[in-house]
Amino acid sequence: MAASGTLILSSLFAPNAAQLLKPLLRWRKNWGKIDKRRIDDAIKRLNSKRLIELAEKGDEVYVKITANGKNLLRRFDYDDLELSKARTWNRKWHLVIFDIPEKKKRERKALSEKLKDLGLYPLQESVFIYPYNCRDEIDFICEFFSISRYVNYCIIESIDKKEGDLRRFFNLI
Repeated sequence: MAASGTLILSSLFAPNAAQLLKPLLRWRKNWGKIDKRRIDDAIKRLNSKRLIELAEKGDEVYVKITANGKNLLRRFDYDDLELSKARTWNRKWHLVIFDIPEKKKRERKALSEKLKDLGLYPLQESVFIYPYNCRDEIDFICEFFSISRYVNYCIIESIDKKEGDLRRFFNLI
């Protein structure tokens, strides 16, 4: 759909709308070299999550950010992203596990740095843990870097060897 015509971004109304479509916009200067399926897939994902609406007029496709998309933009600004903490801990651990290929090593490094900046504890090089729900934020970061397929989010009830250290690290004692 989007690959067949010109993509018009002029109907975006949020002031930081480019943040939502950054994976698309960062390719603009190399537009002719891009795999059009990646653009189409990104647009379909945003559309299926009802973050954007598509309208075709002739050969052009117009993209409009929905109310849900605007709310997400207000909630998630990549540079100022913070994780919330619940008043009480439900004794569940939230694990972020990833296996990102070497060809995407910049994205892998950026993900690791962002997870550390957000306060997740690195159990291993590609395994991070947090005591509170952070699924939406992790999904946002993965979409931001176009690496969702390489990242798993797990909720576990206990961890063998480091639980005491983790509780101290997150002030849960």
